[in-house]
Amino acid sequence: MVLCAGALETPRLLMLSGIGDAEALKGHGIAVAADVPGVGRNYQDHLETNVQCATKAPISLFREDKGLKAARHMAQYLAFRSGLLTSNVVESGGFADVSGAGLPDVQFHVLPALVGFIDRDPIEDHGMSINPCVLRPKSRGQVRLRSKDPKDRIVFDAGSFSDPDDMEVMLRGVKKAIEIYRAPALASLCREFVLPTAAAVDDDEALRGFIRQTAKTVYHPSGTAKMAPATDPMGVVDAELKVRGTRGLRVADCSVMPRLVSGNTNAPVMMIAERCARFVTGRESLPN
Repeated sequence: MVLCAGALETPRLLMLSGIGDAEALKGHGIAVAADVPGVGRNYQDHLETNVQCATKAPISLFREDKGLKAARHMAQYLAFRSGLLTSNVVESGGFADVSGAGLPDVQFHVLPALVGFIDRDPIEDHGMSINPCVLRPKSRGQVRLRSKDPKDRIVFDAGSFSDPDDMEVMLRGVKKAIEIYRAPALASLCREFVLPTAAAVDDDEALRGFIRQTAKTVYHPSGTAKMAPATDPMGVVDAELKVRGTRGLRVADCSVMPRLVSGNTNAPVMMIAERCARFVTGRESLPN
């Protein structure tokens, strides 16, 4: 059996099946099938925040998805497979070493729009967003069971910014985004900072507060069933993705990552799945 439900559901299903920290499972009245304390621990994710400028001219995607404009874009796409609907909206991006670490520690996502989020409506204006994302977070969270009822939601603590180094890397990323806006190529296009406000862009403590209020996931949850050698008490799967203390059970998703990759997770997960398929079919095995 191969479990691939993601870094939130995979540990939940393991624990409901009796695979996890024995004391915690007993506390919920779940029979222990395998005492694997690392299940649900080591949670990691990529966080980003939005640095936004309003533009002097109406050159963004603002209201391009409304009314006649939206209809025109659809007609152009259907007729010619061209135009705005061929865009993925994240028009550009890049990686930067903002800490002098010798390799990139921040990824930028750049959008020709003032974007919102679940708890924040987008600003009603033309503009653009440069979103710095911390690539190698040191903070760790945890997934736990609320009860043995499979219908209950998990108890989830992302642990975001629990390690202060992550805040400082994000701060440097935000300041780099501000620097990019102030470069001549963009300064001629931008009218004013709107997120954070112009009053905050040169105040580190104000920027830290802004980050705490606006940082959000980029949906790369990982690490909650980490691959590790037998000497690591928090390891959940071995090098062939087999779950400790079980027979015939493997995990193949982001939860097996000991550390979050320094970029998007799609390609690494496909690699994990391909490797798992080779293990399962016997096309590949590792020496004992």
